[in-house]
Amino acid sequence: MAMANTMTKDDDDDFYRPPSQTVAGLMFPARSKQTVRGFTLAMTPAEQRWRQIISASQGERETCLLSLAMPDLWNLIDQPKPVSFVDVDGRQRTHRFDYLAVFKNGRRVAIAVKPSERVERLNFKATLQAIKRDLPIGFAEQVALVTERERHKVEVRNAELLNFFRRCSDEEADNIVVDLINGLFGEVPISDLVEKSGLGARAFRATFRAIYAGRLNANTREHISINSIVAPGKGWA
Repeated sequence: MAMANTMTKDDDDDFYRPPSQTVAGLMFPARSKQTVRGFTLAMTPAEQRWRQIISASQGERETCLLSLAMPDLWNLIDQPKPVSFVDVDGRQRTHRFDYLAVFKNGRRVAIAVKPSERVERLNFKATLQAIKRDLPIGFAEQVALVTERERHKVEVRNAELLNFFRRCSDEEADNIVVDLINGLFGEVPISDLVEKSGLGARAFRATFRAIYAGRLNANTREHISINSIVAPGKGWA
């Protein structure tokens, strides 16, 4: 207790803080034949604290990572509250979207993740149109259906690396790389930025983060490596 009484505020800030629990409105059983439950640790601009975002399938997890990689994302809500709708047969039903993405401009997009085979077998596109028609005001302006066809495997891999690199917070490296970017007038390999920074792997991670912050342009459907070509992002050159 004596040590606790002498701790300063700065000391307390250095203590490990576990991530916040998920805000999901629906929790899946830990053991289930229907779902493969997992979670992704993420920090959104809206919350500025690490939080668990749950997923019930690999497809949901990949969609979560791709959503978190969007530079204009403000928040990502997992398993938001269900919405009521009248289906194509005139019956009252409810549906719970997998994610609700909120963007910095205020736009809200409700995301449904399904395998393409189920979409076709269940005629889910027609169901989604009925859901969209009956969405309560303020819930979302758009709905998005994401199948495996919309998820590029390399893009997912890059998004997963990004989420890992975001957990390696390094403000000094970020600032040095931004200064180097401000001096760019055209395309360069990432290796040039890393070499000029003198920071090695720290600069690579910072450059990776800069790509997804919109400060650099790169082809995210190719594996981002030390040899990848980047250029100043639009509005940053």
